[in-house]
Amino acid sequence: MFGLLKKTATSKGRIGIAVRPDTVAISVIRRDAGAPVLERCECLALERERGPGALGVALRAAVLPQLPISVVLQSGEYKLALVEAPDVPPAELRAAMRWRMREAIDYQVEEAVIDVFDVPNPSRGGTSRMKYGVAARRTLVNGIAAGIAGSGEFDVIDIPELCLRNLAGLVPAGSSGLAMVYLEGLTATVVIARGNTFYFARQMTLQATEGATLDAAGFVLELQRSLDHYERNFDQPPISHIALMPGGSQSQALAADLSREVSAKIMTLDLNTLLTCSKPVAVEDQSACLLAVGAALREERRSL
Repeated sequence: MFGLLKKTATSKGRIGIAVRPDTVAISVIRRDAGAPVLERCECLALERERGPGALGVALRAAVLPQLPISVVLQSGEYKLALVEAPDVPPAELRAAMRWRMREAIDYQVEEAVIDVFDVPNPSRGGTSRMKYGVAARRTLVNGIAAGIAGSGEFDVIDIPELCLRNLAGLVPAGSSGLAMVYLEGLTATVVIARGNTFYFARQMTLQATEGATLDAAGFVLELQRSLDHYERNFDQPPISHIALMPGGSQSQALAADLSREVSAKIMTLDLNTLLTCSKPVAVEDQSACLLAVGAALREERRSL
């Protein structure tokens, strides 16, 4: 079970973990005085020769505090789909969504763990009520749980889109609507949020020209279509700010291209200004740990 947006008790902090093939990013957020403080932000090597136990070895060596843990899935490990909400009682929603999601995945739906979260109602009359469904293989979720066992209070499987939503909620300009663009190689994940309210998400592939320079023209067109959809479908004012994360040369190049093509203000966000940090976070650590930080910012909590 993901436990994506289910509000129950909140804690005084959370650990976010993002696992990559050879590394694990760890972030620790404390909320002892209410406001989030980034206490730790680091990326550790995984000793792959240890096999399935490599993650547990790395986490035990990190000596994590006793806080709830969220683990972020990689983009290829889950399927996010916007589907028509079934007309069923709340207690039956997840079971009904399982059948709505069966067309979105390429394996048997019985092998999937399914969760669902809301988006605001479309403003246009006659438009069906929609929800986002998330599916991941049960074997993957069980494997993550086994790797984390003994390292802390693991209670949530998270996805990058909601981690970005958490970060968007810290941007002052986000109170009136913000587009977050997360760059990872040639993949751009776009999330549109207003405050802590999630409206829209999609993933796009950035094309590279000769010499591996990003060709932003196609991306700008698709991004503008996403912004237009948000405005029309939810009857919202135009997005005035677009935030790129993480920083670095790739974000700076794309920011320059976007500045020439769109009217919105382009921002490249820095965790050192977005959060109170116990110590400055280097750009390379921000790049490696961004999603882990977003996961650690989660305030909703649900037990597995």
